[in-house]
Formats: sequence, C-alpha cells, structure tokens
Amino acid sequence: MNIEVQCCGLTILALLWIFYFKQRTLGLYSERLFLTTMAFTTVCVILDISSIIAIVNMEHIPGWFLALVCKTYIVSLVWVGYFGLVYSSTDIDAGEEQKQMVKLYTAMVLTGTVLIYALPIRYYLDGDVVYTYGPSCMATYAFALLFVVVTLIKVTIQGKGMNPKRRRAVVIWMIIWIIAAVTQFLNAKLLLVGFASVLGMVILFFELENPDANLDRETGAFNAHALGEYMKQLFARKEKFSVVLIVLTESTRANEDDNSRLNAVMLDMIQFLEKKKDVRVFKTVEREIAIIFRDEDAMQEIFLSVKDWMQEKWNDVDPYYVLLQDSTLMRNSEEIFSMLRFFRVEGKKTAENHIVILDEKRIAKMREREMVEAMILSAIEEDRIEVFYQPIYSTKKKKFVSAEALVRIREKDGKIIPPGVFIPIAEATGLIWQIGEIVFDKTCRFIKENNLREYYGIDYVEVNLSVKQCEGRELSDLYIGIMEKYDLDPSNINLEITESASIQARHILLENMQILIDYGVSFSLDDFGNGESNLNYIVDMPVSIVKFDRDMSQAYFANQKAKFVMEAAMHMIHDMELQIVSEGVETKEQMETIVELGIDYIQGYYFSKPLPANQFLQFVSVKNSVVL
Repeated sequence: MNIEVQCCGLTILALLWIFYFKQRTLGLYSERLFLTTMAFTTVCVILDISSIIAIVNMEHIPGWFLALVCKTYIVSLVWVGYFGLVYSSTDIDAGEEQKQMVKLYTAMVLTGTVLIYALPIRYYLDGDVVYTYGPSCMATYAFALLFVVVTLIKVTIQGKGMNPKRRRAVVIWMIIWIIAAVTQFLNAKLLLVGFASVLGMVILFFELENPDANLDRETGAFNAHALGEYMKQLFARKEKFSVVLIVLTESTRANEDDNSRLNAVMLDMIQFLEKKKDVRVFKTVEREIAIIFRDEDAMQEIFLSVKDWMQEKWNDVDPYYVLLQDSTLMRNSEEIFSMLRFFRVEGKKTAENHIVILDEKRIAKMREREMVEAMILSAIEEDRIEVFYQPIYSTKKKKFVSAEALVRIREKDGKIIPPGVFIPIAEATGLIWQIGEIVFDKTCRFIKENNLREYYGIDYVEVNLSVKQCEGRELSDLYIGIMEKYDLDPSNINLEITESASIQARHILLENMQILIDYGVSFSLDDFGNGESNLNYIVDMPVSIVKFDRDMSQAYFANQKAKFVMEAAMHMIHDMELQIVSEGVETKEQMETIVELGIDYIQGYYFSKPLPANQFLQFVSVKNSVVL
C-alpha cells in the first residue's frame, strides 16, 4: 500500500502532540484553534490511511462502508481548510464581526460536507496506485480550494494588522497546500494533500504555537509576549480582569550581588504565586512580575498575601506595586501596557506605601498627557511651533537691547497653547529636542533675516536650553551647524541654562558650553532664586548673565528678608563682573526701584508680554526711537 508519506506525517504529528503537551499553555483562543486544527489534521491523515486500506480490501467490505470511509476522509480535508481559515482570521476579525464570519464559514463547510457525502465517488486500484475520483472528489477540490483562496485573500488584503509571524506562516501553509493539491490532481498516485496539512501544522507550531515560546526561560513564568496576547484576548471577549505589577528594588546591602539576589527573589516569588489558584503569572522584559486575576476578590486576597510573604521572607527588598483593579477602565491591552510602563516610574512620586492604584483620576491624567504628546507631534509635523519674543530693557542704555525667545504652539483654530501645558511632557518624552532645535533654527533665521542688531538695536536674543538638551553631547555641534547655515554672528545668541540643568550631566554641559563660548556664544543662568538656588552655580558655570526669576523679583517688594537676600546676591554677582536681568517686573514703581538698585536689565509685563515676531519688531521699532 502507498501509505509511506501518510505514516511519516502521522509520526510528525505524534511528535508535535508530545512537544505541545510537555509545556504549560495559557488557554488562548488561537491555541485552542491550533489544537482543533491539528486534531482534524491527525484524523485526516488517519482517515487517509484508512481509505487506502479500505480500497485495497474493497472486495472484502461492504460498498456503503467503503464509500463512508473514503468520503469521510475527503470531507476531513475540507474541514482542515475550514479551520485554517478560522485560525488565520483570529487577528483580522474581532467581536461581533468575528462571530458573523465564523457562522458564514461554518455554513460553507457544512454545505460542502453534505454535497460530498451526497455525490458519487469512484475508486482506482492498480498495484500500489490507489486513489479516489469522481463528482465527490471534484466537490472536495472545489471547497478546499475555496477555503484556501479566501484565506489567502483575507491574509493578503485585510491582514495588515495581523501578527506578522502568523500572516507569514499561514501564507506558506496555504501555498504548500495548493502545490500539493495541484500535484495530486495532475498525478493521482502522489497522495500529498494530507501531508501538506501536516507541514502546515509544523510551520504553525514552530512559528507561533510552540508553548515554550510563551515561557520565560529563567523563571518558567509566562513572558511579556504571552501577557500581551492574553490581555488582548480578554479584551476581545469583554471579560473584566485585574492586573498587579510588582517592581523589585532593594535596599543597599554590602558585599552582595544585587542582580543575582533580586533574580532569586523574583524566582521565589513566582514559585509562591504559581501555587495560588485563579492567577496567571508573567515576567516582563524588565525585572517585573505581572499577575492577571479574573476575580477581583482573589486579587485582593493574593495581593495582601504577597505583601505579608515579602515582609516575612525578604524584608530588605522593597517592592513597588502598581494595581489596576478594573480592566474596563481601559480601552485596550496596549493602553494597559502604556499605563503600567508610565506609572512604574512616574507613579513612585505619588505612591502611598509603595502602592499606586490606577483609578479613574490617574488614568484620565495619563490620557491627557498622551493627548498633549499627540498635539506636540502634530504641531511639529505641521509646522505650528512658533517663537514669541519678550523684550528686555537695558537700564544703562535706556532702551531695549535684547529679547528672550519663548516657544508657543498654535492650534489649528489659531489658539495659542502656553508652554506650561506642553513643555513638561515634551521634556518627559524627549520631544523637547525637536522643539528646541526648531525654536533655535527659527530664532537664528529671524535674527538674520531682520538684521536685528543694525536695524532694531537688539544686540542678542536669549534662547532657553532644556534639561534634556543640556545632557546631550551633540548639542554644541547641532547649534553651531544651525548658526553656520544662516551665516549668523554667534554674538547674536545667548543661551539660557537653568540650575536644574547644571545639576545633571554637569561634565557634558560644561563641555558643550566651552565649545559654544569658544565659537562666540554667551550664556545666562536662568531662574536664579527658583528651586535649588546656590551661588556656587555662578562660580562653576561660565555664564555672563544671571537672571533673577519672577518670584525673587516680586519677593523683593513684599518681604524684607528677601530684599536683603536679593541685594546681597546682586552685589556678589556684580563683584564677579557678571550682569543681571530681573524678570517679572510688572509695575512702574517696581521698574523704577530696580533701576535705582543698579540691576542691568529688566524683563516683564510692565514693558511687554511675549510677542509674535512681527509684533515684536513693531514694538522695538517704536520704543527704541523714544527715550524712556
């Protein structure tokens, strides 16, 4: 009998079954579909062998039984095609649409099944050449081909959102099946279709459905990929669940390898958790453990038991917990990942007893942050980043001699978004680099195109540097390149750094400052008096101007102690031959007092708020022609 290929396929399937059940599985929908498809493939191969045996022995068995066995085999081929289509659609169709499509596919396969059983079938036997043919077999080819074609169309046209590995595996499987079917159709003695299904199972197993791929090799817990797939399935089924993320940190311990110790803690905790019922334990790509609960009461109980267990066994390890008690507060699994990533770091600032609960308020705040980030990206892409200029008055020259460049975003409706809304988020996301480059580029072009020094008496423009920019080694090269692009005299530029910026990566900042100073740029220390104010910053930083922030300037007029502090700081700064800008001056009386005090420059709403470029030019054109 010509059953060597089928026996080989059956052996391969047996190995796949053994490998599959050696590992734990999550019970994903795709896993169950794969198992069902593999079960039908196994039955199909067994029926293929059985049909050959039946045909070889057809003189000794009833005709109706022979027909039943042979037709059941070719029906199983159609059902394998059906399950291949349903399996490939798991990443394409979802929710109600998926249910409707499955109903349609089921109607198709049932129709094919009835038709195949109803139509006559014929048999060919000549030596070891054994096959079936006739109307029943033609119906099998038609329906099997229909499922293959529909599968390829869906995967090719609608499969852009599919798991790329699933898409590739399904396409290869279908192509192998088509080649086998065409070959068997043209040469009936080559019984390859059943074996082609086996090859499809092998491809799916090694590409997608090997349970070992969902396990973390070090701990045996499910991995981050499995976590994403599991949450995605729960969302698709609209099932409520809870998540706890445990982030491991440790108090300082001498003479001990922290990493190996924390790995031991993590492994011990995973083993402790996996003894609990109704939980799924996952290890993320970081040193984190994520736990999924389908029962909120179980979450409360197990969470408390974990805290008690940690206190008893690992009391010098300081875990940090992020809790999402109700998954229905989230839009999808991707948002959960985003929230967990954000609050595992930022949430520590507001955590109580090392616990952050993702409630509606925190989630709303995070979504607002994401909206602002999207708004920044849109503004960058659509060139809606604008630079406003606030004039700076010289108390000695009695005119406006400089300005501060300030970033603004203009919404599509023309509304201006102040920097306090987007700068903190731009700093946190790294978008401040793009914003800073755009502002500096536009400022350099504005200075060059309008010849501010010659026509308007503006000697230089101050441009703020963010904390993130000060930490980048490429800052000096980037800014020198922009100035060279516009052939701009570097003395037209003064860069403002903040005290907080000088704290972080001070070595890199000083290197950048020295390169830019050698090129001809000057520096200011911005917001002196705000936060960690210290005259040592002025000593350490090669700045030529110190800017008293608004709070310090206003405090001078409201508090006697603040007055003494500001006067003392002013004298010390002047003794170091540095100049001073007083920000936040808002009344005529304040301006006159600051002038009498001997401060070099004044900036504030008394003179002008920050102005768009054209309005700024009009302002200085008029004001600098009048002695104030």
